[in-house]
Amino acid sequence: MRAPPPEQRLEQEVGVKPSDASPEFDRSARRQTVRSSTLAPGSTSGNSGSVKTLDEAPFLNFLTPEFEADPATAIEAIRAQGCLARTPIGALILDRAVVEALLADPRLDSSLLAFVRMQGLADGPIFEALSRSLLAVDGEDHTRLRKLVSRAFTPRSVERLRPSMRELSDRLVDGFASRGRCEFMAEFAEHYPIQMICELLGVPSEDHEKFARWSNAITWVLSFELSSRLPQVREGFEGLAGYIDALVEERRRTPQDDLVTRLVEAEDGGDRLSPVELRSLIASLIFAGYDTTRNQLGIAMVLFAEAPSQWRLLGERPELAASAVEEVVRFQGTVAVAPRLAREPLDVGGYHIPAGTLVSLSTAAANHDPAAYVAPERFDITVDRAPPLTFGGGPHYCLGANLARAEMQEALAILARRLPDLRLDGEVTWRPRTGIFGPTRLPVTFAAGS
Repeated sequence: MRAPPPEQRLEQEVGVKPSDASPEFDRSARRQTVRSSTLAPGSTSGNSGSVKTLDEAPFLNFLTPEFEADPATAIEAIRAQGCLARTPIGALILDRAVVEALLADPRLDSSLLAFVRMQGLADGPIFEALSRSLLAVDGEDHTRLRKLVSRAFTPRSVERLRPSMRELSDRLVDGFASRGRCEFMAEFAEHYPIQMICELLGVPSEDHEKFARWSNAITWVLSFELSSRLPQVREGFEGLAGYIDALVEERRRTPQDDLVTRLVEAEDGGDRLSPVELRSLIASLIFAGYDTTRNQLGIAMVLFAEAPSQWRLLGERPELAASAVEEVVRFQGTVAVAPRLAREPLDVGGYHIPAGTLVSLSTAAANHDPAAYVAPERFDITVDRAPPLTFGGGPHYCLGANLARAEMQEALAILARRLPDLRLDGEVTWRPRTGIFGPTRLPVTFAAGS
């Protein structure tokens, strides 16, 4: 039996299953007219008047097998009632306008440290590194780190890598194109993004696979699997931290034309990144540049295998690569929510959210909001849509978004040209839906070529 399709992942899908009669994804038959909910951006007072408590909000338990089997029905039912649901861990926000506003709302902080504390990680070197990462800090500390990193990690440094992206994509495809089949994750996705981020950082090619292994282990930090995977996380963190510290010291002695050197030399009014900050930031860039892109590429191939006319169109018109990437990350992002912690009380959609509440901004549900997108249930790379919120927004907008977009644009254009007639070739297996999501095994067939 085939694994459940990625559109049935945790807190992500708001449509229904693709029709067996259609090669495309089209859920318009079950589209519902929903009312817009409002955010009260200036409201910080307690519950009063018509504002209800969070306990009165519709309840959505995303941890049940029933929800995992069919999240669409549950999400649609909540959206029909408003923009917010109460969950076992806090509040879940669905509507695009509200999610977009809250992504930039200063009353919401990063919930990363609260999330890992909830799973038993409250001190030690891993917690210390997380506490200094861009994912965790807010306010002036976040502004300071972001400013220093932006001086080193520029859009121009990403654009310079595009020829290398094309060369590597072709070289990886050379290894299996003539066979007419491959296991895409093992033969392409596991290699492509890690080699590109390592080239950007200046990591020697012989060390790329070690970086991939360490990153694979660390990714469990952002999932509900952290407590059971903590030994793997520790092993990955220790290996990566030791390597990064040595690499930073080497670049201090012998600067190179790479991102690590630029981060070491980054300066703003005499301010520089500390050793702990450098380690955390480089580790974050490796994670963002590898794991999410690897999984998003796998998801893209599943979507296109289920939509052959779209794959054929991309192969014929490579100029559609940019819009194809936007549609892929809108339709099925590898990250479903932007988790936040309410620093102050706020009112959302007629409900009062107390300070200290975990607020999950469902970028996935927002990306399928019929109030913001025409036929959001349809996967179509030719439609001009509002930008997806998969990369977040506000101060915590994904630092690696430009890199991820460029990598997928270059890779998908080449894959569509060289692997025509793409189809799934057996069971697709998936990562747990409670974290970074994507295929772990993705066998595909295609017309054999050169």
